[in-house]
Amino acid sequence: MKLKKLILENFRGYKGKYEIDIKDNISVFIGQNDVGKSTILEALDIFFNEKDANIKIEKNDLNIENESNEIIIGVVLSEFPEKIIVDSSVETSLAEEFLLNSDNLLEIHKIYSAGKLKQTLLKANHPVNPELKDILITKSTDLKKIVKENSLEVEDKRKSSLLRKAIRKNISNIQLSEINIPIDQDGAKQIWDQIKKYLPLFALFQSDRTNRDQDGEIQDPLKFAIKEILKKDDLQKKLEEIAEEVDKISKEIIDNTIDKVREMNPEIAEKLKAVIPSPKWESVFKGISISDEKGIPLNKRGSGVRRLILLNFFRAEADRKRNIRNIPDVIYAIEEPETSQHPNFQKKLIEAFIELSNNNKVQILFTTHSPGIAQILPINSIFLVSKENDKILINSDNEEVLLEVSKNLGVLPTLSKVVICVEGENDIKFIANINKNIPEINEIIDLEKEEITIIPLQGSNLINWVKRHYLKNSNVIEFHIYDSDIGSSNENQYKSIVDKVNQRDDKSRAVLTKKREIENYIHSSLISDEFNINLDNITNWDKENISLFVLNKTSFDDEKIIKEILNGKVSKKIRKNHLDELNSFDEISGWFKTIKDLMSS
Repeated sequence: MKLKKLILENFRGYKGKYEIDIKDNISVFIGQNDVGKSTILEALDIFFNEKDANIKIEKNDLNIENESNEIIIGVVLSEFPEKIIVDSSVETSLAEEFLLNSDNLLEIHKIYSAGKLKQTLLKANHPVNPELKDILITKSTDLKKIVKENSLEVEDKRKSSLLRKAIRKNISNIQLSEINIPIDQDGAKQIWDQIKKYLPLFALFQSDRTNRDQDGEIQDPLKFAIKEILKKDDLQKKLEEIAEEVDKISKEIIDNTIDKVREMNPEIAEKLKAVIPSPKWESVFKGISISDEKGIPLNKRGSGVRRLILLNFFRAEADRKRNIRNIPDVIYAIEEPETSQHPNFQKKLIEAFIELSNNNKVQILFTTHSPGIAQILPINSIFLVSKENDKILINSDNEEVLLEVSKNLGVLPTLSKVVICVEGENDIKFIANINKNIPEINEIIDLEKEEITIIPLQGSNLINWVKRHYLKNSNVIEFHIYDSDIGSSNENQYKSIVDKVNQRDDKSRAVLTKKREIENYIHSSLISDEFNINLDNITNWDKENISLFVLNKTSFDDEKIIKEILNGKVSKKIRKNHLDELNSFDEISGWFKTIKDLMSS
């Protein structure tokens, strides 16, 4: 299942009702301290993990200005199973049981009072006919009575789902309305037990966990893991059998020894007895640890290294629990992942999370204050959390929000006086690689040495958005390179943009590639060597969709990966002779001569 929305009502600073949208891949909550960012993650921990949550619901979690004495934490979920089994082998569905809301999504509310879970409800577009309204919480015996009174045919009267189906079928005009259904009561509880099996695993990693000395994970995550392993029922049984056997043999030895003492001195023997303490199994495995190549244990390393290892231990544990419970979906929630981390590690960490979030079964949520992290975030993942007149505001997906985030965190662009504008990140890799690795091009102008900025106009992270935004008000000269897409349905889609750029009076220039896409400037021999495929049957190299052709010849299942390999790795091997064979050296060297001329102007 995929988390689509969090609902909070009267929980801590969230007075009244709030509905917080959650992105399919990654959601990042940015804002000042004490505005309610961590509350979002902790509320989800309480909802999904209940008694096993890091955070437990308390009486004082109730908003102090609220007139009600109840807290509501709810979620809206998509991608639920089409069929669930509630009566042994009988399949039904959430739609068939009318358990989806008006948007055809699964909406679950948990009601808390006085620090305890009071009730679990489903908000559903449900029949409100008097004879159907409470059918889900009607006991099996009462369902059978209704069936009997109406002489309804049921395949198996032992199955509540089949009884309900027959009763609904007997109603000619079912009236639907969105109502709350108590799902944790008799009757409906069977369905709730099945739904719970499909809920995503929610794993929360908190920013302050390294500050709690009593937290066993801080000393060494494996010690914590061993404690958890030894709690398993099957291991406990085996360990008890071992302990009983050791106790039995030890007692025999001690008793025999006392008997021998009694033969020599009965008085001393009377004061002796067998004392066999309960085994501390954890101490048996105390030598297990994570150490570096010099044998330095984790708890002797710096706080940044400890936290980095703990964070990945947390990920590994979440995966292990997910596999044990056979849950396909997982939500990783990380509070301030930048804590104690060097900026280089921060960047690598977030890049790893962004890559992880591309897995359809994974969602990432985290909070941050770090401009270094914020600038590499996908712009559609960012939520700004703020307060106005004591009301919490959560905004996303507009330019004002991005501008506010960039201002608050100090995310500022570094722009050269000439900026190269390309379509995407892969084009940046290609341009940078050929400039660095082809001497004849590098001697025209060294982009790295001149520190020339390259911006992907379709780049989706915050720093690229900031750069594009600042271009509007800057005096920089722009050089645009666009794919011509010749031979495709999008041919010349950028021609009007190129014309507009070239008509400016600020010296900016734009060109269309003479070949279809940037990948068409990579020689076939380099591609063939990389992917071990034959490209001889391509009749028109300039117009061929190279990445798609390679995709169809390999076991890859995503064209984006092919493009990343071609532009990020293979383009490093391009030399002048390759471009000459493609009749492209003059064209590409011309790009860099134009950039040099613009820099000189």
